[in-house]
Amino acid sequence: MASAFNIDLPKSVPDGVTDSSPSELRTRQQCIAEITEMIHVASLLHDDVLDDAETRRGIGSLNYIMGNKLAVLAGDFLLSRACVALASLKNTEVVSLLAKVVEHLVTGETMQMTTTSDERCSMEYYMQKTFYKTASLISNSCKAIAILTGQTAEVSMMAYEYGRNLGLAFQLIDDVLDFTGTSASLGKGSLSDIRH
Repeated sequence: MASAFNIDLPKSVPDGVTDSSPSELRTRQQCIAEITEMIHVASLLHDDVLDDAETRRGIGSLNYIMGNKLAVLAGDFLLSRACVALASLKNTEVVSLLAKVVEHLVTGETMQMTTTSDERCSMEYYMQKTFYKTASLISNSCKAIAILTGQTAEVSMMAYEYGRNLGLAFQLIDDVLDFTGTSASLGKGSLSDIRH
């Protein structure tokens, strides 16, 4: 996706976007990828604490090995580093997009913790929670890359929709594997996600 946005850049670009060389654009895109990964890993660390997880991908989870307090602080540290990297991009629209991702992660986790079992059986609930907990990060990161390369609003929304669909598909597959996969292939107990 990033390489697709390296072509046909306009000479006059919006807030925080410069008439950059391909190398500079690649650096900004890489920064978004790093920010996305820091937010993602922070959310996994926090999620493991909330779920009392003992493993993550077949090895001991940080909260299991080092305790909940250190795991929460590690997640907070990653979020703070993501914020510093995000500020370095000097683009308020991108900052707003990725701040919204963190809000969505909290909203999704809160939904999961406070809904009744009947509500959780609703496809509408499932898709909304899945968007908040997974697809928002991917969709808004894709849109951020488009914005940083000076793409039109239409192309930026296409990038967002691509990321949204990719994020939803990823989580749907992960949830199906929770039912069909073995503990060895999943790196965690089967049905462990459904319990949380």
